[in-house]
Formats: sequence, C-alpha cells, structure tokens
Amino acid sequence: MALLALFLGAGCSSNGNGDSGSDDTATEKTEKKEESKEEEATPNEVTIADGSSTDAAPTDKVYMRQLLTAPHGTKSFAVVTVTMSAETILGVNLDEFQYVSPADFDGVPNADGGFGEAFPDDTVLASKRENNDAYSKMMAEKGGATQTWDDSINAISEFAKGKTANELKESVTELNNQGEDGNPSDVVSRATFSDTAGYLQAIIDSATKGKIYEGIKTDNADLKEIQVLASPHGDKSFAVITVGLDGDRLAVAALDEFQYVSAADFGGVPNSNDEFGADVKDGLVLASKEANNDAYSKMMSEKGGATNTYSDNLAAVIQFALGKTSGELEATVGELKGLGEDDSPADVVSGATFSDTAGYLQAIVDAIKAAE
Repeated sequence: MALLALFLGAGCSSNGNGDSGSDDTATEKTEKKEESKEEEATPNEVTIADGSSTDAAPTDKVYMRQLLTAPHGTKSFAVVTVTMSAETILGVNLDEFQYVSPADFDGVPNADGGFGEAFPDDTVLASKRENNDAYSKMMAEKGGATQTWDDSINAISEFAKGKTANELKESVTELNNQGEDGNPSDVVSRATFSDTAGYLQAIIDSATKGKIYEGIKTDNADLKEIQVLASPHGDKSFAVITVGLDGDRLAVAALDEFQYVSAADFGGVPNSNDEFGADVKDGLVLASKEANNDAYSKMMSEKGGATNTYSDNLAAVIQFALGKTSGELEATVGELKGLGEDDSPADVVSGATFSDTAGYLQAIVDAIKAAE
C-alpha cells in the first residue's frame, strides 16, 4: 500500500508567526496561538492510499491489476481495473466517482443508508458511468462537450487493448506534445477528453503497479468483462466489482469496498486531500478497504474478533469463485445461507471467515450475470 503524505490545507492561506513580545505574557500568548494553529491543522493532514503494489504479476495466468487514481481534476477519483496476460492489456474497466446533486444523479449503493451520512451537504456520491446521461449533459453545458463521457472512456479503453504499458507511454508523450490546439482523437481515435493523456496514464499506472488479482489459466484473449457496483456487506460501504468471463465461467475478478473512516488511521482515496475530500463530514475520509488492509483488518479484529485479514478473506472468496458458473456459485450461496450459528463459512468456502461470505459471493454472481 502506497501512502503519500499530503496536506489538505497546504498553500491555501498564509501562516505567519505571531508577534513575539519581550515579556513572558506576550510569549505565552504567542505559544498558545501557535499551539491552537497546530491543533486546527492536525485534522487536515490526510494521507492517500491508492492500492499500489510491488508484487510480481503471474506469468501463466490471466490477472487483473486495480489502482485508485485521479485522472481528471481534483473533484473526483477513479477506480481503474486492467485485465492482463503477461504484459499485454486484454481489457480496461474505468469508473470515476464525484459528489454531485441528488436532484440530477443517482448515488452509489447505500447512498441512502449509513454510508450516505458522511456526504457533503446536499450532495450524493455518484458513479459517472452509472450516470452517463446526466454527467454527459453537465459536460456539454459547462464545457461544450460534443461526446458522452461513456463514449470517450470506451474509446480510450479500446485503444489500450492489445498494447503494453510501454507502448501506451509513447501515446501519452504524443498527446502531451500536441499543444493547446491539438486534438486528442488524432492520437486516440474517438477520444475527445482534454484529459485523454491523464486517463491513459491512469491505465498505465494500473497496469504497472495496481493491486494484483490472479485469475485462471486461459488462452482466451477476448474475455467478456464488466464492472458493477454492489453492497455486499451492510449499509456503511459500497463495492466495485469487476469480472472477466471465459465462456460462462469466471476467469478473473477484482473486488474492493469503500467506506468512510477516520483520517487518523486510514489513507483516503486520491483527491481526499483536495476538493473531493474538503467537505466530507466529521473529519472522515473515503477509503478503500483493500488499500488499507492492515488498518481495516485491525478494526475488524478489535470490533468483531476477526482472525483473518480483509484481503485474505476476499482472496479466498474470489479464488473459490474462479472457474465456476453463476449457477454453481448460486448453489454455494444457498448453502452458506443455510449454515447455523455455530457453523463457519470456511466449511463451504475454504479460507473465508467473513460472516457475509454469502453476500460477497452473491455480488460476484450478480456481476457474472450482468456480463453474460
């Protein structure tokens, strides 16, 4: 997990020292004033946890790499999931999340539950992909966009397929050298985003340092892929699930959840230290559970007596699902739901001790069905 120490309030205001008098009273006042400033600044210190990894990728299996990025401005963050075989990109799934008006946009799962209580006033956290029509309309009205968000993202994703990260780096250089009058679509066909280079760089970063989710051995380079949102565990978080199918069987999957937690113990998603995180309630940050595996696992242990880490549990669920069909997994969900209070989910799904193991497996089933 990469943590970048950043400061939300840095550069926003001057912070000159108070005048120092010659007597003890003046000095005491100055010290109290400076101490007060330090106390006020502490909650504004935010670290970023983007889920980056230095683990080696498998050489004989298809796999996904997932990274949290900020390809476009400071008001949103992106979940970028790249499906790969060796060094070649087989597919890209990318979504961005931003606080917008609930009058015009639909929120992520649990936006109307406990999760939504931390939203900035009069906003809802929304997926740009799930709100393609509304967000594209806003792009057209505010920036004169002539193409939908979805169309441009899909063009960038299609451009990346079949290439390596190094090959994409050449395209980023070409885009950055275009100048103000350049047209991104001259480099990436059908891509009209002014930040096309930023999105392409996000794909490169994900392909080279994103968290790795191992899949199965397959020669199929044209998997059926989809990225969906879900709420597999309670009402205080939401999940992003990406699956790739080889025929009707799960070949590879990535899953992560996002929850508002203490900024003192967790690293926030990209831009939590900027406009995106500026008005979140109660000094919290929106954080990835995978990117904060140690901190979240510690919280699970202290509050619920968990003995396995979050990442280990999730890996066990995904590993169990690989190679299976939605029908086979639904049968397992039924078996899990039939367990008694003294039974363990690990008796059905080896290595999985989540009390909501059935919920996570059902979320994968739903994603598979959406891809079919």
